[in-house]
Amino acid sequence: MDDNKILTINKICKLAVQDKEFDSELRKRLEIVSSASSCITGDERIDQIYEYCIEKIIRQQAEDFYKDFPIEDIKSQLIEDCMRMEFFHRKDNFGDFCLSLYQQIECMTNKLCTDSVLTEITDKMWGYPAYIKKEKDQEPDISRRSEGGYSIAKLVFPFTSKNGTPYALEKSKITLQNQYANDKIKIIVYFLGFKAMMGNGDYEYYKDITNTLNDIYQCRNMNHRGNIQYTWEEETCKRVLSMKSVYYFKFLGALVQYIEYIKKGLLFLPEIAKYCKTINKKNVSIEIKPIGKIDLKDDGKKRFK
Repeated sequence: MDDNKILTINKICKLAVQDKEFDSELRKRLEIVSSASSCITGDERIDQIYEYCIEKIIRQQAEDFYKDFPIEDIKSQLIEDCMRMEFFHRKDNFGDFCLSLYQQIECMTNKLCTDSVLTEITDKMWGYPAYIKKEKDQEPDISRRSEGGYSIAKLVFPFTSKNGTPYALEKSKITLQNQYANDKIKIIVYFLGFKAMMGNGDYEYYKDITNTLNDIYQCRNMNHRGNIQYTWEEETCKRVLSMKSVYYFKFLGALVQYIEYIKKGLLFLPEIAKYCKTINKKNVSIEIKPIGKIDLKDDGKKRFK
């Protein structure tokens, strides 16, 4: 018996074990005809049956994956995108895999950023310290005892615009729904993932997950035609593609982590909202660093201090 026939038989046996409906239907058909060969007329048909059954398995896995996701009205879309992601994974189509994976993150993020409670929390807390002191062997306390420190806005928006204005100042004035996509993702990580209670020791974890999510964000467009990339975007895609087999799993891990952040963070959101009712809105301040003493020449003119 040649290798193709053995491969076909192995596929049938594997599907019969994995899918009870397939096993039952195959037995029925074999009872009608005198032999298996008169029932199945070629590898192409076997492949079609195999793909159909694999699709059923992938759908079941996607439904189980999102079974306890708390936002019901986007579940069906997430399941469809998850199935597409797995389809492209099997085909080793990395660009479309990244796109369909990112679309799940995008769907969750955009939905959360329309939430009025989360919008009010972010608007009120931008100027408050990003880090809280975590006492050993004690549950962390969300209250900010210190008025100083590195603000939440500076953590989430760490860079400076072309005109020299800190993004923390500019973007803290923008409503949550109107933030850039990548900024929305970082906001979800901080307020839901870390429940607005990051300790100094959490920074590396925050940086690691937001960097990976940013890689997904950049790689989602790698299969677009005519898209002009910045140098740093090209470098990101080259780095990821050079270890594509690793990033399949790394990106999947980031998706799982992001979903867990949302599931657990939404349960804690009422506590953050409760705390926000006890505080006033704190605007983001700009730190002006002194550049040293300037000596003015004594020209006999009086100057007011």
